[in-house]
Amino acid sequence: MTAYPERRKVLNVLKEAALAQGSFDEFPVAPVGVDPAPHLSRSTAAQPFWLVTEKDEVLVIMSGEGQVGFKDAARTTMALGPGDVVYLPARTPSRILPDGELVSIRLKSIPPFTEAVAWYCDRCDALMHSQEFTAEVPQRVYWNAVTAYNSDVALRTCSSCGHIHAEAEIGDISWDTVAEILETTDA
Repeated sequence: MTAYPERRKVLNVLKEAALAQGSFDEFPVAPVGVDPAPHLSRSTAAQPFWLVTEKDEVLVIMSGEGQVGFKDAARTTMALGPGDVVYLPARTPSRILPDGELVSIRLKSIPPFTEAVAWYCDRCDALMHSQEFTAEVPQRVYWNAVTAYNSDVALRTCSSCGHIHAEAEIGDISWDTVAEILETTDA
């Protein structure tokens, strides 16, 4: 049987994070119905895309360090460390880049709600590819979107400057496993 974080009212975040399947699990850890719902991640790999959500979210850093980038007018990048609380505004693409292991809680609405994954050109900053979706289990769509992006060179080619990007690195990300757990259990 696969161990995974339990939904409960009281949570030892660092103990539960040890059960993570991989980076950016976004595993729900509060009892069903709690909104906004805390989602736990223990991440070592860079988020392979920019995430855009229709609702505001809050990111709480429990341990580790990294950065969060925003695709806003200022192209803001913020350093992350233990105890930091970061507001992630709706409709603003954001991307988390851990420096080593980063344990975080993302407070977000209960799915389904509209999200999008997006890739931007490293050279000219043009939007190369995006996929908008509404899903009960977003991890399944994250996995399928990255798999599609990596398998199609046309999706990785910037239509503005012609630069062809490498496949998105997924490191230890295992959204397919997380999705399977969420789809087949009461997790």
